[in-house]
Amino acid sequence: MRDHHDAAATISKANILRQLLSDANLGQREAARLLGVEERTMRQWCSGQGTPPPSVFRALSPRLTHLEVMQRAIDSNDSIIAAIAEGRITGLGYGPVSGGPDSALRERARLERKNQELRALLRLQQAFDRKQRAFFALSQEALPHGNGVLTESAMDEVDAAEAEFRAAQLEVDRISQEIRDGHR
Repeated sequence: MRDHHDAAATISKANILRQLLSDANLGQREAARLLGVEERTMRQWCSGQGTPPPSVFRALSPRLTHLEVMQRAIDSNDSIIAAIAEGRITGLGYGPVSGGPDSALRERARLERKNQELRALLRLQQAFDRKQRAFFALSQEALPHGNGVLTESAMDEVDAAEAEFRAAQLEVDRISQEIRDGHR
């Protein structure tokens, strides 16, 4: 029997799949044909009964592959940072004194800066995605298929998403300026 966390993860993946289909303007039947799966399988995935393989998400949104690569780089860097901090890595083969203890500390600092940059870019992308979803949701209320009345909650979400995006953009701009100024 699946526990509550597994069920929530499956439902969340179903929500993501339905959103990707909506973003691509694809129905379940058309998506099933394009992906080479049975229509029944696509219906089950969209209803949270079973989890589609990662390749399905990648096929519907190639950008996910890029974001996954960025996240893997962050995770890998975090592992190396932890190993250096715990003393499991004490010297690396480059720097003024090859293999010296300072080389590991320099590498740790470099990886911490790199992760700060990658996390800032991921936050910017996530904020952009939120802003886009909020705008589309607001637009749907105004379009002929909506009721024509913009809700306070939809407008508040647009404002919150915009504020989050601006904050993420400021962080990326700050890091970019540090790079241009030679401080990174």
